[in-house]
Amino acid sequence: MRGGSRTSPRRLAAYALGAALFAGGFLLTVALTLPGETVLGLIAPSLESRGVRLTAQNARLVFPLGIRLEGAAVALGSGRPIDLGEVTATWEWTGLFRWLPSHLRAVRGVSVADVRLSPAFWNPGQGLATFSRISSEDFPIPALGASGAALSVRQAEVRWRGEGKDLSASGSGEFDYLKIPVPAQGSPIREARIDNAALSFVVRGNMLRVPRLQGSYEGSRVEGTGEIARFLTPGAATVTFHLSIRNPYEGRVGTLFDMLAKNAKNANLRIVGALAAPKAEIELF
Repeated sequence: MRGGSRTSPRRLAAYALGAALFAGGFLLTVALTLPGETVLGLIAPSLESRGVRLTAQNARLVFPLGIRLEGAAVALGSGRPIDLGEVTATWEWTGLFRWLPSHLRAVRGVSVADVRLSPAFWNPGQGLATFSRISSEDFPIPALGASGAALSVRQAEVRWRGEGKDLSASGSGEFDYLKIPVPAQGSPIREARIDNAALSFVVRGNMLRVPRLQGSYEGSRVEGTGEIARFLTPGAATVTFHLSIRNPYEGRVGTLFDMLAKNAKNANLRIVGALAAPKAEIELF
């Protein structure tokens, strides 16, 4: 007569795997059906401790690892909230091939910001961001707010690595316009607005350099270079831009600066000084 039958190790492993799959599926189902208030309550306190205030009309977890917010509003520090239609934050294992698995996408109407970060998204060492149809009128940018400068991004891309003094970045973009106010007394113009602008830039520490800038100024073609020193501290930042205006008779530049009377065929526009209150210098030749 045979004794009590034993369960084989293979069968035990199958039971354990089945139980694990059932438990995982159960937990995933529960997580994906959590009320929005519960989901938001899990992440909002952590963000607030880092100076980010977040609210949303609806929040839910998404498969396999992420969260989606609808009717969201985000504020940095004491700044005014920025309303967003939808925000999705996910962790994608395929991003490990580029070491950028953390993915943040924000959409508001036709405006889109898409950011990919290194694994430690709360303190990323590198990232890649693309933007389209974003205006500083709709999305206030602290670095521009101190000077009253404004921009409207058609499309732009930036890559960065490090932070603070070790920050390095590069990028390029196309803009509907770039505007730099020139409030200094005695300045021949009150603002420099470049329409249909295209530029490239590099960042090293607290210095932003623009090796290429092209566009249209008062209807005339313009090309130039520039830099913003201490741009991470807007209150202490200084700006220097050298712009060459080609064929000024094509636009209003000749009328603005009475170039016909001076018999000038070209103009150089130099913008220098504190970012909050630069001055402009015009050279006709």
